[in-house]
Amino acid sequence: MDFSRYLIATDLDGTFLGSDGKFVERNIKAVARFQAGGGLFTFSTGRVHLNIREAIGDPRKLLNAPCVMSNGGYLYDFQENLALEGELMAQADVEALITFIKARYPDLQFRVSTPTDLRVESTDRYMARDLRRYDEGTVLVSPALTWPTDDWYKIVFRGEPGDMQSLRAALIEAFGERLSLTASDSRFLEVQAPTVNKAAGLAKLRRICGSDRILIACGDYENDLEMLRAADIAICPANAMPEVKAIADYTLCHCSEGLIGDIVDMLERGEIKG
Repeated sequence: MDFSRYLIATDLDGTFLGSDGKFVERNIKAVARFQAGGGLFTFSTGRVHLNIREAIGDPRKLLNAPCVMSNGGYLYDFQENLALEGELMAQADVEALITFIKARYPDLQFRVSTPTDLRVESTDRYMARDLRRYDEGTVLVSPALTWPTDDWYKIVFRGEPGDMQSLRAALIEAFGERLSLTASDSRFLEVQAPTVNKAAGLAKLRRICGSDRILIACGDYENDLEMLRAADIAICPANAMPEVKAIADYTLCHCSEGLIGDIVDMLERGEIKG
């Protein structure tokens, strides 16, 4: 089939990957078929280019369009190993945020993503598993007050769901619209520049790939909401949160059953139209 009119941008964890965090073979075969027909396929993920290889191996073997990274914080072209159109947090906001956290939550652990590395203060129980996902040699462990503050894409706080909800409320009260707050899981709170979200990332992607393509976006969680609203066709897996299902055009199979397989099959049968 001719898929040259389509661009698929999918969330990774909980959407493209199975619930065990592994590849679903049906998806891999469907992506190959889709690309062979001229379709463009990529991810729109909260992950950064330093920790995506742990999940998918060599991105060049799977993606044929730039990847929306860090919830739309920047695009990354894995074919050229080049970051595109990034938006960093304002240095003044970063410094104010760190001062606030150190004063109010001195024991709270967090990680910071930059164009070159991941920064953490320690490898406690909340961080140890996450850090294993990053490319070798890209994790810096040192006190936060020693870090540069002019190169932050994102800061991620990690903790129990109730603690993350309380922190979110405190940050909204203290910073208002100076920061963008979202979550990819109930145990994470992700903080970025105020205009950063996956929808903004997809707008940049469309400028590069061609605005005439029909954009199919796939996601399952809160940080996917803006992207799904902005897409031509919004699709979610059966495991998506209720708020996502409420705005999706199609709710298809569970992520472990191969969501992209469902999409490509339906495109071939003419059951998804845009």
